[in-house]
Amino acid sequence: MKITRIVAPVRAQAVEAIRDEIIRGNLLPGQRLVERELCEQLDVSRNTIREACRQLEAEGFIEIPPHKGPVVSTISDRDARDLYEFREALECLAVRLFVERATQDAINDLHDSCTTLFAAHDSLDVAAMIDAKNHFYEIIYAGTENKVVGAQAKLLNGRLAGLRAQSLSQPGRPARSKNEIKDVLLAIEARDAAAAADLWRQHIGNAARTALNDPQTTPDSL
Repeated sequence: MKITRIVAPVRAQAVEAIRDEIIRGNLLPGQRLVERELCEQLDVSRNTIREACRQLEAEGFIEIPPHKGPVVSTISDRDARDLYEFREALECLAVRLFVERATQDAINDLHDSCTTLFAAHDSLDVAAMIDAKNHFYEIIYAGTENKVVGAQAKLLNGRLAGLRAQSLSQPGRPARSKNEIKDVLLAIEARDAAAAADLWRQHIGNAARTALNDPQTTPDSL
């Protein structure tokens, strides 16, 4: 993780750097965040790290138990189901808006991004898959011309980072995911918003079922 001291305040850059590590799956659910290590990695003060952690706690990315250091948030079965339900609604809206509003150049960019995305799926490298999928998402969200959708979706995917990694780690899931995204891409290129949104709904449902069947999912305590 590295940050610069221009463009945005240092605290905001620290928040972005830590959040990005969680989204990419480099910091896993339940993992403790050590202030000293973060200070050294980001070259910032302890106060900056503490302020960044408070913001990330408010966003749901980390938890700060009383008298203990911050840890990456874990997700119960109940929370995961709620998040996937919201993800389905939000991302299907994003796909529909993209089909309706995106320029042809944006659709071409999405097509090109899938070359990297599919290669990552073939490699079975989970980190590469998540990076490539995040780039795919960035193009979708930009093409919606709706800043609220993009901002909410980014936060949501961060909360689901651990489960996304678990899902893509399951045998056979990368190949199935690749084929599902291919079908969505064809519908997008045909400018069929209804079909693209429906196919994306199926994609999210399949990802959710795979992730929630994983034995590492935190049991629901309710």
